[in-house]
Amino acid sequence: MDPEDILGLLERSGYRGVIFPYRRVDEAKETIRAFFRDGMLDKGFYNEWMPTYLDAKPPKTMPRPKSVFIVATPAPQRRVTFHLGGQVFEFVVPPTYGTGARVNRTLRSILRSGQGGNSLKLVNAYPPLKLLAVRSGLAMYGRNNITYVPGFGSFHRLTAFYSDHEAPDVHWGKMRTLPKCAKCGACISACPTKAISEDRFLIRAERCISCMNERTSDHAFPSWVRPEWHNAIVGCMTCQRVCPYDREFMGKFETGPSFSEEETEYLLKGKYSGKKAAVMATKLKRAGLDIGIFPRNLKTLLDRAKSK
Repeated sequence: MDPEDILGLLERSGYRGVIFPYRRVDEAKETIRAFFRDGMLDKGFYNEWMPTYLDAKPPKTMPRPKSVFIVATPAPQRRVTFHLGGQVFEFVVPPTYGTGARVNRTLRSILRSGQGGNSLKLVNAYPPLKLLAVRSGLAMYGRNNITYVPGFGSFHRLTAFYSDHEAPDVHWGKMRTLPKCAKCGACISACPTKAISEDRFLIRAERCISCMNERTSDHAFPSWVRPEWHNAIVGCMTCQRVCPYDREFMGKFETGPSFSEEETEYLLKGKYSGKKAAVMATKLKRAGLDIGIFPRNLKTLLDRAKSK
């Protein structure tokens, strides 16, 4: 089965995908380095977040991959419930924070079944996903620098695999933005931290709430960040909620786990170790959450909810 047939199988299964030669990964990395050299990326942000993508090398199980599959999986928001003081609190987990292991297993099964019994070797890959998805034609950028996929909007999760499959070089193009973004400006007006601005395309990621609350809980929020700006247990939904391209997806939610009074109190203590911490981390992972963001993020949202 050739690459186009495999991609067709993915689409018939409810996903969207693209395949391109591995060498395009190095090109994407160089683009990011050029952004930094040109002063478009904050030094602190670049040094903290970018090495994960820029320094990553293919794993020993596939030292010389031939191609990269990137697959977009539709993903709704998720509601997670916390009980505390006799009250019930529901907080949102944005669509990009998902159950990666389950998605990986499903996609691997689909991709391999498309080989008609032939072996297709795949290993998990962590390249600059958004940039590669746009350059390969799978997605387009929004003015908020989030990727939008036809039929999914920004409500999707991107997953990548290195492959030993030969890939044609037919899906590569320039960085593209959504047509309506040039005259819209809804996300620019809505962003409380002014991370999105009219004077440049790249957002000021160091001001983005998503970046702030993805950091571990030992990093305090900057003093200038107001409590009412927080709206999700991780990430931020502000720019997506006002985006015209996302209107049809905003009302879709998945029910996530519920945490009892005892569990919520444990998460608010901020000291996790032993078997209980491992059990809690597993439960959080099912919601797309990492125990490392607690108690800071949960406490911030609870304080905001109680002050209303």
